[in-house]
Amino acid sequence: MKKFFNTAGANQPRLHYTVARPIGSKPILELIEQEKYFTHHAPRQSGKTTLLREICRQLNEEGKYLAIHITVESAQAARDDVLQANQVVLQALQLSLELALPTVAQRFPPSDSFLNQSSGVQNCLSQWSKVSEKPIVLMIDEIDSMAGESLIALLRQLRAGYDQRPHAFPQSIILNGVRDLKDYRIYSKKDDIWLTGGSCFNIKAESVRLGNFTLQNISDLFAQHEAERGQKLASGLVETIFELTQGQPWLCNALGEQMCHKLFPDEPLLNEQHLHEAKEALILSRATHIDQLYYRLEDPRIRQIVIPMLLGEDSFHFPAADIEYARDLGLLHAESKTLQIANPLYKEILPREMTYVIQQTLTQEPKWYENSNGTLNYQKLMDEFMQFWREHGHKEFYDREITPHVLFMAWLQRLVNGGGTVHREYALGRKRLDILVEFAGEKFVSEIKLYRGEKTLSDGLNQICEYLNQIGISEGYLMIFLNTQATDEDSRYRVETVEHQGKRVFVYWL
Repeated sequence: MKKFFNTAGANQPRLHYTVARPIGSKPILELIEQEKYFTHHAPRQSGKTTLLREICRQLNEEGKYLAIHITVESAQAARDDVLQANQVVLQALQLSLELALPTVAQRFPPSDSFLNQSSGVQNCLSQWSKVSEKPIVLMIDEIDSMAGESLIALLRQLRAGYDQRPHAFPQSIILNGVRDLKDYRIYSKKDDIWLTGGSCFNIKAESVRLGNFTLQNISDLFAQHEAERGQKLASGLVETIFELTQGQPWLCNALGEQMCHKLFPDEPLLNEQHLHEAKEALILSRATHIDQLYYRLEDPRIRQIVIPMLLGEDSFHFPAADIEYARDLGLLHAESKTLQIANPLYKEILPREMTYVIQQTLTQEPKWYENSNGTLNYQKLMDEFMQFWREHGHKEFYDREITPHVLFMAWLQRLVNGGGTVHREYALGRKRLDILVEFAGEKFVSEIKLYRGEKTLSDGLNQICEYLNQIGISEGYLMIFLNTQATDEDSRYRVETVEHQGKRVFVYWL
């Protein structure tokens, strides 16, 4: 069977295109050599488990260590039942050894003898390490799926055995999950207090974050597809995929699956139009990974960052811990010195997911705004939105401050879907949202501002003209919302044309 792009679960090299990630392996191997206990984390579907399994295989082949990878996801249900959670961990150890290293499994202590011990995991690991011919490297996956007393107990058992390594406890233990351990907030029912992961596991030497694919990784990924199926990518398309995804592994694979297998499997050469259609299909598929981005906004720590970014508000008041938390979840760019959504594709997905339900309820047919030659009558689209706002802007959508932005983006996306592209520029700290529409070879610019006093108009004109210069067009549409909700006051709604800095700006007062 031919291989394919992986978009679900851990990578299986016999089934999936697989790229080597030595940059991700190097710090892990160094910390193992130094007998360190540490955490390894990255957003979901970034290749964490795939990398750790490969390192396990490599270490066991080299023969210096006994390396084993387990997952404790099923211990999530245990919560405050420490004995049940211990049982899950012990059984996971035994099963993984029997499957991966059957000859070694014979020396593993019978897990049944530790089931009724509150320190059963600690005692088992200690006894196993004493009889093992090689130092043990233990990788515990999905650690952040555990909660409550069971997680606290596991972390404390590992901490208790730390000083006995490597002869009476594993030489190195890696805790693998989505978030860094310091982000864990664990409620201890027994003590009626909230604890942080760091306080329960203060032996952690480092926190290693797995980065995204490099440009070379993406090139290798699609080179494997070309070798397997003979389908090529046009020159520069790999670079475009990298720019669009910033190397987020799931996005790269999902675009590949849509473009190469679902939409255009028989095309010998794929180009930017194919990629654009694959991107649209991916967003409209509302895959689990995409839905998870939206659900993250239910977390108040995330909402307080993302919503001001959509509004263009200042960012200095965000708690540093919350910013780091958003980065760990993959919503913010991990390496940028300024706050940015992680990649251009997420920039598009987040507002589209927020407005999905609204888009589905719009009754306007997309064709009414097109000219007879298939071009876009943007002026008509803007004029009709003013009336749409008067009729529907009385409600609060998602958040009152962002209601104008949400409604306009829903309106625009619904009408442009299938015929054009909407680009959004998050001007953090500049109190605006720039929107660029590309349709039938033409470009149109709108800017949204909330009224903040007399300077709103002059600031808005300067800002939209600056953006028009960047895009290289001569006219744009400035929308100034006098309030975050509509009213029936006729005098409030008007349109005026302003010549400013050599540009024509249609100013909509709403």
